Amino acid sequence: MSIEVQNISRRFGTYTALDQVNLRIEKGELVSLLGPSGSGKTTLLRIIAGLETSDTGRVLLHDQDATEVPVRKRQVGFVFQHYALFRHMNVLDNVAFGLNVRSRSTRPAKAEIRDRVFSLLKLVQLEGLEKRYPTQLSGGQRQRVALARALAIEPKVLLLDEPFGALDAKVRKELRRWLRQLHEELHITSVFVTHDQEEALEVADRVVVMNNARIEQIGTPREIYDHPATPFVNEFLGNVNSLSAHVAQGRVHVGAIDLLAPLEMRDQTDAVAYVRPHNIQLARSRNGKPVLEVTVRHIHAAGPTARLELRRTDNGEEFEAEVPRIEEQHLALKVGETAFATLRDARVFPRG
Repeated sequence: MSIEVQNISRRFGTYTALDQVNLRIEKGELVSLLGPSGSGKTTLLRIIAGLETSDTGRVLLHDQDATEVPVRKRQVGFVFQHYALFRHMNVLDNVAFGLNVRSRSTRPAKAEIRDRVFSLLKLVQLEGLEKRYPTQLSGGQRQRVALARALAIEPKVLLLDEPFGALDAKVRKELRRWLRQLHEELHITSVFVTHDQEEALEVADRVVVMNNARIEQIGTPREIYDHPATPFVNEFLGNVNSLSAHVAQGRVHVGAIDLLAPLEMRDQTDAVAYVRPHNIQLARSRNGKPVLEVTVRHIHAAGPTARLELRRTDNGEEFEAEVPRIEEQHLALKVGETAFATLRDARVFPRG
């Protein structure tokens, strides 16, 4: 089932949660709504589910207007961050709950419900745990029970609100890989909310980056990471340096380094060049190239990558470079020494 929201706005008193949001999600896609707290992502998810109403706009499910359709008729499964399992019910009864509360005319037979539950427990790798209670399960197991319960009603759309947010980092990483594999098996249209950039980039087919009630950018994980469309997306997606620059005669000048200016940027504009730490190359000499002269402030050399904290000698700005350990050992730089940096794949925007 496809999902489309058209011109969706939502205000809570004087606070604007969503401002004229438009988005289409195709059938079978796994899409992440990514953004900081207060960006509007959970409100948008709840409006799609029918748990929240919008002030303006429409929600279309399978190209049919579902704006006024009650939540129980939208064929949507919802997974919450904190599981929302019934403590007095065992795993089997929790998963079967959505089927057992149906009206008698639409409720499957008990044997069919039981078969469906056991099939789902196998799918989510919880076979043999059907008699346990939530308090007897790990956090990761409880979240998989919540997911099985959402799938039991055979939804056309699966919505997940920070599904792994309450779990520790190791379990979260395992479960997001498992969710990706599960989606590839089921091909159910899925939307999940997260503020974790790594999670969104690893799991989703497309990422919707939200900020201040609006969508900043939509694209595949590679498009979003390699070609961020705004300064916010640059800064939000992973570690990035922001270096002061100036535009003159169609060129962007970052100290002695000059880059081709974006067509829309005018001369005599103050700008910011965004460069990820792994796109900064260091050398002990200028080697006849335009470079930034820097002083090494600190070196973190644990693990396969060394992170060097640097300070520009021309204006005192501090930034970071990441280099493979073997390269760091070859450079043999020490704190307080001078080095020379070149930039690769810089993204330039006017200073806001």
